Amino acid sequence: MKKCYLIGLLILTAFSLGLMSGCGSSEVKTLAKVGDYEIKTDEFQDFYKNFRFPYATAQDEFDKKKELLDSLIIKRLLIQAAYEIGIDQLEEISRVVLANKDRFVLDILYLRQILDKATVSEAEIKDYYNHLQYKIRASHILVKDLDTANSLSERIMNGENFDQLAYEFSIDPSAKRNRGDLGYFTWGSMVDGFQEAAFSMEPGEMSPPVETQFGYHIIKVVDKQPNELFSDYETMKPSIEGQLKMRKLNQLTMEFLDEVRKKVNIQIEKSTCDYLMHKRENLYPPQILANLPKNDFDLEQLDRSERELILATWNGGQMTLFEYLNAIKQYPHNARPNFDNYDSLATFVFIIKSSDMLTNEANAMGLENDPEYKRKIKLFKEYNMASVMRDDSLPKPAPPEELEIRKYYDEHPGEFTTQAKIHVYEILLSDELLARKLAREIKTLNKFKEKAAELTERAGKRGTNGDLGVIERDWFPEVFDLARKTAVGKIGGPVVTQGKYSIFYVADKQKEEMKNFLDVKGDIQARITYDRKNDIFLNWLEERRKNTKVVIYDDALWSTIDKDRYVQADTTGQMGG
Repeated sequence: MKKCYLIGLLILTAFSLGLMSGCGSSEVKTLAKVGDYEIKTDEFQDFYKNFRFPYATAQDEFDKKKELLDSLIIKRLLIQAAYEIGIDQLEEISRVVLANKDRFVLDILYLRQILDKATVSEAEIKDYYNHLQYKIRASHILVKDLDTANSLSERIMNGENFDQLAYEFSIDPSAKRNRGDLGYFTWGSMVDGFQEAAFSMEPGEMSPPVETQFGYHIIKVVDKQPNELFSDYETMKPSIEGQLKMRKLNQLTMEFLDEVRKKVNIQIEKSTCDYLMHKRENLYPPQILANLPKNDFDLEQLDRSERELILATWNGGQMTLFEYLNAIKQYPHNARPNFDNYDSLATFVFIIKSSDMLTNEANAMGLENDPEYKRKIKLFKEYNMASVMRDDSLPKPAPPEELEIRKYYDEHPGEFTTQAKIHVYEILLSDELLARKLAREIKTLNKFKEKAAELTERAGKRGTNGDLGVIERDWFPEVFDLARKTAVGKIGGPVVTQGKYSIFYVADKQKEEMKNFLDVKGDIQARITYDRKNDIFLNWLEERRKNTKVVIYDDALWSTIDKDRYVQADTTGQMGG
């Protein structure tokens, strides 16, 4: 389980960029032309992946994508202007590109070594589908080695209770609670070796020891039932294909990471570990030492030379003790390996340095020459050029004068007025007569709190004695409006809110208040400057559009939309109605 957890960390950290980048349709089409430049579907998908919107209809999706395409057209107009004035030659552009090249080369490494290879065939989908007709219930005993597994199998065959042995010997953490019972599951829920053995048996049968990455399993099938979620092939196909794709991605990722780890050949300096453990024993008395974890060490207890001790070496690099102890702070204590567990230490060093190691691997494979890398890095450079063009290369507006700033302040009082706020305690009741009775009888805040703790029906407020805190109108409009007319120290209501009756005690009030001009002067100046810069840009853009031929290909943009998905949704809605 620990190995799987560590590999999971690797997948999430080292390849997160690759997972997020995705890939569009294999067919590349031209969506728009800006002058002689063609905006193609791959560039649009790279841009579009940063935005996610809920779409009600295919037309809705088209309209939003057309807006985004127009944003890309504007970016391209800026890029063309940037090239004209030599922004591509600026040192700051080169620095930004150089600082980010590693993340793009990792992206391509994931694309070529994992994503391109994770193909799913029709035959695989159908085979998976055929396994989904039934669900089974099974129990298992998980142990570390084959000898233990064989010994337990023999004891079960001789009549000992499977559940009790699972409770006593299984290293599955849940066994102490469920005695090995995994409940019902369908095909695809377990790792390959386990599920192949489990689904090959009938209820009452027990498997010989089955090896997986977790250890050795003894599996007993308890029951077999029809899968109530099983449906026709076409309905289930997309989901199955997605599951198979993800399984292949995970499998290929782990295999590739194992391959790279073997290639870099991480070696732990055992003398450093021994020194650290010895120093630990000399620093603390036995009674404290017994409760200290062996997977951490206080950096403050190490002098400069000790911090520079080499903990690990590999082909092309090394890690000091100081670097390791600093890096492990971001990981939970129970995930860190002990300093006397060298294999786990090597795994953790790989996790910490995986980005560097994988970048070196990508460079060794020559992925900087990959056409997709060149395309992505060129776009990244050009988008940064567009930002410089817009922010730094267009004419600068004159700074606003004092009178303009004051005029804005006077003409927009609502922007600089804090909302009125009221601190109230409340009793919310379903019974109107009881609410009116309490409003008449309660005279003090302490009595109001007592009744609120006993009676209020607003969720979670009995424990706070009905305290709603300092409220604004947007939160409780009916209560707020009446509380505004109620004096501090008085009880108001009942007022209908959420279909119930609210009475309240007004504890304090904060009136609307206009912010001081000097306090907001800087904000107003920045706002006016921004608006002026935006006006300059819009005027520039209008002129640029007049002098550049822009063509949008609606049919090509429609081809990026799955219309059938919306047809199915409409049909489902009609049937439901």
